Amino acid sequence: MATLPQLDEAPSTSWQVHGLCRADDSSVFFAPVHFEHRPERDAREAKAKAICAECPVRLPCLEWALATQEPYGVWGGYAEHERKQILLGKRKAS
Repeated sequence: MATLPQLDEAPSTSWQVHGLCRADDSSVFFAPVHFEHRPERDAREAKAKAICAECPVRLPCLEWALATQEPYGVWGGYAEHERKQILLGKRKAS
């Protein structure tokens, strides 16, 4: 389970250069500007989460997204709505 870091300063982003997402089209990780039907969103998010599952910096990515309350995209293998549930204490991060 990932724990939220106690931040006394801005979180480091040095881990980002090692993210597998850097090799892929960012549209996999972020919703398009046009309307996206649920099956399309689910497929896009599943592809992003599969990349995240193999990523060596998945946990620092998730910790950063939770600490900064990143409002958009799949970060650390979790979509926006899932990270909101974690922050509300209704779901555990793993």
